Amino acid sequence: MAKSNVYLNIRKIRELKNLTREYVAGELKMSMSGYGKIERGEVDLTVTKLMEISKVLDVSIEFIFKFDVTIFFNETK
Repeated sequence: MAKSNVYLNIRKIRELKNLTREYVAGELKMSMSGYGKIERGEVDLTVTKLMEISKVLDVSIEFIFKFDVTIFFNETK
């Protein structure tokens, strides 16, 4: 079974906002290691934790689910 894009989307959104893992982990009051496991999809993400992450990233939960990094690099022909 393929890993959900939610975990990858969280990492990409964080990177595009120039936020460090250390910063996000601190805002979530968790270790960098624990937060890293979230971004790598090594732990199940609870709705509560997803809500907290969306607040730190300043985006909606829906945005995290629907985020597509290719929209930032879409070239018109």
